[in-house]
Amino acid sequence: ISRTQEFLRGHDNNISVITVSESGKYIASGQETHQGFQADVIIWDFDTRELLHRLKLHKVLIKTLSFSFNEMYLASCGGQDDNNLVIWDIESGNALCGNPTGTNVVNCIKFYNNADDKIVSIHDYQVNIWTADLQQKKITTLRCNLGQIKRKFTCVVIDHSDSYAYLGTKTGDVVQVSLDKALFKKLGPVKRLFSLGINCITQLPNGDIMVGSGDGTIAKIGNKDMKIKAEAQVLGAVTSFSLTADGTHFFVGTNKSTIYWSDADTITPELRNTCHYERINDLAFPHGYSALFATCSTNDIRVWNSKTRQELLRIEVPGLES
Repeated sequence: ISRTQEFLRGHDNNISVITVSESGKYIASGQETHQGFQADVIIWDFDTRELLHRLKLHKVLIKTLSFSFNEMYLASCGGQDDNNLVIWDIESGNALCGNPTGTNVVNCIKFYNNADDKIVSIHDYQVNIWTADLQQKKITTLRCNLGQIKRKFTCVVIDHSDSYAYLGTKTGDVVQVSLDKALFKKLGPVKRLFSLGINCITQLPNGDIMVGSGDGTIAKIGNKDMKIKAEAQVLGAVTSFSLTADGTHFFVGTNKSTIYWSDADTITPELRNTCHYERINDLAFPHGYSALFATCSTNDIRVWNSKTRQELLRIEVPGLES
């Protein structure tokens, strides 16, 4: 591992969302901006680190982005000040079609795995299936029948055959929806809710569902019986998963700025990288020695190896800012 880093510069305000295409060829990032101003979406070429297109249609905030499986299209959705779903042509950077999403803000959108004209959007208490006619430049929507289930949906993964969508909720459970029938199918896991809600969700090659919760729990759930097969605890709320190509291992990111590496079978996370998650107030090297340095933040003091960039020591005093 070279342990080098590069920066992509193009946004002029906080980045609100980022996503990577299926093969890793493209990166798309969206930002927030001030009231009344346009919020940009940027498509980057990952290999060259170059800005390919700057997409301007949404206002104030880009809430969610999704690439189609064939990397031909990008779908974007704005926040509550915008509420528009737009599909873009990646090659030209042109908007192909768009549609208002209504007053219920979209929390996340996801293209199907085998179709580039179908998208699932999740909201508070609502799930929609969008079908795009790119020739006629129209998008139609179908609302899923959830029956008596009332949940605020936070994240979504679509199974490999596009038959079902699995939705994480703020309540801390997983809702299975049939995409063919636009109908509620199942609720799980059995007799268990994840504290502080489910923040991210993905699917393993064998069909099992991986969820990450706000209390730092990683769990593997069987997609047929919705029972927990394995689970583990990490530091901080889980914010993201990234699977390897063969699905045997994955990275986990948390809001405490920690990155873990784990196998997908037994779920045994190993800490790979960490840094401060609040502002850094000061940095100091020992006199006449550059191999080590110390940093202090709002909640801890850390000593680092300057060559490997690895944390060597952490000092925490509750209630004391250094």
